Order: sequence, then structure tokens, then C-alpha cells
Amino acid sequence: MQIPKGLAPMVPSTEDALAAERSKAAFKVSDMHQFIVDSDMRTKVAKVEALMGEEPETFSLRKVYFMSRQEKMEHALAIGKRLIELLKEGKLSGDDISIADMVLDINGPFGLHRTMFIPTLQNQATVEQQELFLRPALNYEILGCYAQTEIGHGSNVQGLETTCTYVPETDEFEVHSPSVRACKWWIGSLGVTATHAMVMAQLIVGGKRHGPCPVVVPIRSTVDHQPLEGVTVGDLGPKFGFNTMDNGFLLLNRVRVPRINLLQRYITVSPGGKVSRPANVDPKVAYGTMVYVRTQIVRNMSQVLAKATTVAVRYAAVRRQFKSESSALESPVLDYSMVQYRLIPLVAQNYAMFATSQAFLAHYQRSMVEMDKGNFAPLKELHATACGLKRWTSDVGVAGIDTCRHVCGGHGFSQFSGLNEFYGNAYPNIIWEGDNYVLSQQTVRYLISQVRALRAGKPVAENQTTRYLQRHMPQGQLHAAAFDVSQLLVQKEAQLDLLAFRSASMASALVDALDAGRSWNHSLVDVQRLCDAHSDFIVASYFRQHLDTLDAQSPLVPHLEKLATLLFLYTLEQHSADLFRLPRPFTPEMVAQVERALARAIEEVREQAVPLVDAFGISDFRLNSALGRSDGKVYDSYLEWAMEDPLNNDEGLRREWFEKYYKPVLHGKSRL
Repeated sequence: MQIPKGLAPMVPSTEDALAAERSKAAFKVSDMHQFIVDSDMRTKVAKVEALMGEEPETFSLRKVYFMSRQEKMEHALAIGKRLIELLKEGKLSGDDISIADMVLDINGPFGLHRTMFIPTLQNQATVEQQELFLRPALNYEILGCYAQTEIGHGSNVQGLETTCTYVPETDEFEVHSPSVRACKWWIGSLGVTATHAMVMAQLIVGGKRHGPCPVVVPIRSTVDHQPLEGVTVGDLGPKFGFNTMDNGFLLLNRVRVPRINLLQRYITVSPGGKVSRPANVDPKVAYGTMVYVRTQIVRNMSQVLAKATTVAVRYAAVRRQFKSESSALESPVLDYSMVQYRLIPLVAQNYAMFATSQAFLAHYQRSMVEMDKGNFAPLKELHATACGLKRWTSDVGVAGIDTCRHVCGGHGFSQFSGLNEFYGNAYPNIIWEGDNYVLSQQTVRYLISQVRALRAGKPVAENQTTRYLQRHMPQGQLHAAAFDVSQLLVQKEAQLDLLAFRSASMASALVDALDAGRSWNHSLVDVQRLCDAHSDFIVASYFRQHLDTLDAQSPLVPHLEKLATLLFLYTLEQHSADLFRLPRPFTPEMVAQVERALARAIEEVREQAVPLVDAFGISDFRLNSALGRSDGKVYDSYLEWAMEDPLNNDEGLRREWFEKYYKPVLHGKSRL
């Protein structure tokens, strides 16, 4: 099918509308792109996109919207196979493949091998075990997955029921699923792909439990890929999204593995069953893979939200609806204040997420260096920050993508918008690697422990969390502070100070309530609020730290300062109830001042909205969206993609359906 010729052109065209928005740019988009997206990411994205452009028959995303689940999986497997070939040919590195996965947003069955199986071996295996398992894993001679979650146990890692019992007579471990509740579930790359599983199981030696530990369990033959003896494994079926991944189930019936299969860098089981741990090792180091994955979630959510905001802002700038009193033309949707209120703060949050992803990755890497030296002191704060940021970025990202779908109106419902695919693939981030409501408790338990230490006069570690707690809680007692809204609108130090004070005061109040006898269960709503308050401060702080690396005279500074202030005001407006609970509470008029200032900030940033999302540097290949095209040719593209649907081009199918279904209806016996 083709668009008929001779149709009247649109005036103004969507292309011209997008060009007009770009003409308003008060900064160089390329300079903003270089600042907000780190150089390593820019270089690697350019490299993998160039390679993919050379092989469109393999890497094209154009037809994915017409594929069944099985076709999507096969497409993902073909892509994954080719990436591994390019790796072995020396054209891509392991890091490049991770970037390729992010660019494609396909989440293929080989992904968890790279992001969870291999990192666990790198961080928790001994030298001997790395030779036995890591070397073949890096060469793709075995394919792994990370089997932690059980059908009856998700975020409660300590409650896992799968057992790993030492058998001294044979110097082996017996790995066993004692009940249906212990069935490993949701495990990516397990359904049809993995040959080996990194199974998190309760270590039992001499009848004593030592907590969950990772053990390598072969589950399929590398010769014919058949399940091994005692292994029941399969795919758990279609899902809301993420259907290129073979999430699977696994039951183990007293499967025996050699003693060396238990990862023993941080816990050792010697022949005969003596258990030992290195001195000063924090048992939570076994969760190091999850912390690493959370750093990747923070990074990936900034990227996927950037795709969504790029589509929505560009489309809202060219979509026209209803005439204004002062113009004969219909108005761009982006000129309506309600659309601005929904989209512009997302752009500010997205910029903050990019800065946060870079800062937090550096934080993680510094902590890993210290732990390699035997210093585990940074682990607790790193874990607490990872939990909070994973929750914050995935909550903002998933809700933000959904908002972008809504802003695009009826066309946001179409797969050709790209937004539904983004949403379906991003949605699991609020659940996996710890349900967000459960993860908040990990963050808050750390905050509570630091408040109590300060109150008891005990020393606390020096980090970004304890610094703000000590500032506002000298000797553990909250120092009531007053804030001037006029200062908050112009002073970045005052903005960060209020966010820090808000979190500190909520932490102090929660500790007071718990110490007075309130149960943890009855405190869980306050726990969620405190976790968000803490993360709001961390994100804003990271964003400000990133802005401080710019030369003060840079033409980018005024625009980034507006975004940082907008982010701050939006945070206050979204959580205004917290302001009324401060020791020196805001008045209704002060909150109204914040709301008016936010409205002004949104209106000011709106003029630069298209250049700001252009600065994310998301290619049309990555967007795969008719609505978000960089050239603005929205409606022609949208119609052309619809015309490519197999339903419009399979004449044999249409004739078959006519004979079987339509003809009997149209020409059947009359009812009247």
C-alpha cells in the first residue's frame, strides 16, 4: 500500500513546526549533549550504532511491532548471536555489548549471562573457580543466569527455601527445591537459554544454616541442550512486556555438584565441612551482584526515559489542537499549561538522572576498590544508596514513560509511538532486583541506624548521608531550621539544605516513634516517604555536583540552573505535606509561593524543551517511533508504518478470512 498522490500539504507542516522549535535554542545542543551524556557513553553508542548500521538485516527494529512473541525472541537471539560473533572478532568489547543491549532495548536471552552471571563470578569466585567457570563464561562456552527469586519468595532473600547441603561422604553439595514455593521463578535467560544457573540457596553444613550463598549448578547439556538429571526447567510464559526475554522456572531434585561449585571468595567450606570466612567480611558482600545491577538500572532508566521524553516533547510541539483567540491556526499541544506541567518536570528529572547515573557509578567503583583491599566499611551506605536510587529512578522512569504515553493522546496507544514498547520493557524495573516498597526499608534501616548512633554519641562513617544528618542533627538531636522561600528560589545551597533538613527531620521523627514503641509494620508508610525524601536529596545533590564541574561562564549554566531549580520546586510541590510537618512548618502562603514559582519555571523552560531533549542525542534508530522522528515527519511516517502491517498486504489471508468469516455473515440467511 502507498499514500495516494495529490493530497494537500499540511500548513504549517510538522517538519516546519519542529524546525521552528529548534530555532529557539539559546545554547548549542551539541555542547549540552557532551555535558549531560558522559564521553564514554557517547563514544560507545556511536561505535555500536555504526556497526549496526552496516548490518540492517540483523539489527533493524522496524518490524518488531508486527512480531509474535516467538518471532521477537528469535529476532533477539539472532541479534545476540551476532553481537557475540563481533565480540570474538574483536570488533566489540564486553562493555560495547552492554551498550548495544541498551541501544536496542531488546533485552535478549544472552543479557543476564553478561549482567549477572559473569559479574557474580568476577566478584565472588576464587582464582581457581574463575578458571573453572569465568573463563568459559567469558568465551560463551557456557551460558549462565542468576537464579535467586522463588515463586514464594521475592525480595526476602533470607527467606529463600532452596537448600545447598554439604555431603561430607562425597565432598559434594546437594542442591534441592523442597517445595513448590522454592521453585525459582522470573529468572531471566533461564526459560530456554541457560546451561548453568547461579543458584542462591541456603547453605547448610553439618545441620547448621549459614544463610543464602551462590552455587553454580549445571542445568542443561552443552552438547544437546537437554535438561540434566534432576532438573525441571522451562519458560514461564508471555508477560505484559519484556517478551524477548525467556524468564523461566527451575526445580532442582537433589542435584549434586562438586564442592568447588559453591563460590568461596567470601565463605569457604573445606573438605570435611569446616566453614570459615575471611576476617572483617560483611556477609552482605554476597549481594554485590545486586548492587552492581542497581547501578545499571539507574543508568538504563535515564536512557529509556530520555527516549520517552524525546518522543513526547517533539510530538507535543508539532501536534496541533484547538484554535486560540489570537490565531487562526490550531495551537501546538505543548503550549497548553497542563501538558507543560506533565512534561517539563520530566525533562528536569531526566537531566538529574543522567547526572546521578554517572555519579553513582563512580561511587560504586570507588567502593569496589576499597572492598578489594579488604575495607568493607563503604558497603552499608553503598547498599542503602543503591536501594534508594533504584527505587527513585525506576518509579520516576516508569511513571514518566506512562505520562508521555498519555500526553500523546490516542496516538500514544499505538505501538508505532514506541512508548508502549518502552513502557513494557521498563516496567519490571520497579519489581525486579527488589520490589521498590521493600527496598525502601533497606535504605531507611540504614538511616535509622545512623541516627541512633549519633544519639548514642557513637562514631559514624564519613559519607554523603552522615554528613547531612550530622549537619542537621548535632549529637543526634534535630536542630529546627527556618527557611525563606525567596532565598530558596535563587540559592542552590538553600535548596539542598531544605531537602537535607526535610529528610533528617523525617528520620528523627521516625526514630522517635519507633523508640516510643510503634511497630515497624505500622511505620511502613512513613518509611516510604522517608526513603523518597532521602533519595530526593541524593539526586539533587548529585545533579548539583555535576553542574559545578561546568565553567561558571558556560552558556549552558543558566539553562541547567533553571532545570535544577525546577526539579527542586517540583519535588516540594509534589510533597507539600512534608513541608507542613517540618519543626518550623511552611505556611499555606509559602507553599503557594512555591507553586507559583514552579509554574513560572515550567513556562520558562518550555521555550527550550525541544533543544533540551535533542541534547539527549537519541537517534531515530533507537527511538523507532513514528511520533518522535527527528525530522518531524510524523503523520506521513505513521500512515506508512500502518500500511506495512501484514494484515494490509496478505491477500491470501484476506481471501481466506472472507470465505470463512465475512461471506457467511454478509450472505447468510436473512433474519427478517
